[in-house]
Amino acid sequence: MTRVKKYLSKDKTIRIASVVSTELVQAAIEHQRVSALSLTLMGRAMTGAVLMAAQLKEDQVVGLHFKGDGPVGSIFTEARYEGKVKVYCENRNADLPSHGKISDGLGSGHLEVVRSLPFQREPHRGTVELVSGEIAEDISYYLKQSHQVPSIVALSTIPGDHGCESAGGYILELMPGYTEETVQRLEALQQVIPPINQLIAKGASESDLVSDYLVNFEFEPLVHPHDTFYQCDCSMERIENSVRTLGVAEIRDMIQENRVFDVTCEFCGKSYQVNPVQLQRIITELKA
Repeated sequence: MTRVKKYLSKDKTIRIASVVSTELVQAAIEHQRVSALSLTLMGRAMTGAVLMAAQLKEDQVVGLHFKGDGPVGSIFTEARYEGKVKVYCENRNADLPSHGKISDGLGSGHLEVVRSLPFQREPHRGTVELVSGEIAEDISYYLKQSHQVPSIVALSTIPGDHGCESAGGYILELMPGYTEETVQRLEALQQVIPPINQLIAKGASESDLVSDYLVNFEFEPLVHPHDTFYQCDCSMERIENSVRTLGVAEIRDMIQENRVFDVTCEFCGKSYQVNPVQLQRIITELKA
């Protein structure tokens, strides 16, 4: 079971969300072959989206679209306050050239963040440049530029022989009313807190990841009411709806050629087949 832990300082000027997301990342690649580089960036992006979604309200959704010119290409992840998350990577088998850095996987480009609210006709969109290709730094830059929220974002995904060995992270945000003293204390802590990769590799829990902050500031835990889980929206019904858009003539040609409509979901890797019998039923429904 995966659940985000949240904390709010007693003076209400700092909020933190932390999560150990190993199970989520492993679920995301269950039906897919993914390189270590793509897995690392997908896991970090998805973890970041989960943490951002946990600070939203019921029925709200956040989507992060990293569009880079590196070997991974683009990564899109969407997370809901209620816990559902999914992720897509343009090139799941991307590799770095020798001596390349993880951040080179995305390269240069943009991060588009889409926030959807219930009863809102159009979602809110914000776009910033990728400042480094490091997922955590790019999310922090977005929060500062688009929402004027200073933050500390730490994300980690460690690949293993059988997929994701460990993953997790946290987002600390400064809220209105924070003081310069708070900033200085946080900066001092940053100099002594172990790197997030080191904490995750040692099996740190959600509270372990942010223990240095919890000890040095007065925090109260907040209850997040939802577990987080990986779930794709794909289904045979959606696939058949896609087939319907081809029109009767093209579907009839597929039947005459005894072709099977093959589709692989970009988010979860699940394969679907629509056979000639199903295609004929779709034609009948379209003519009705």
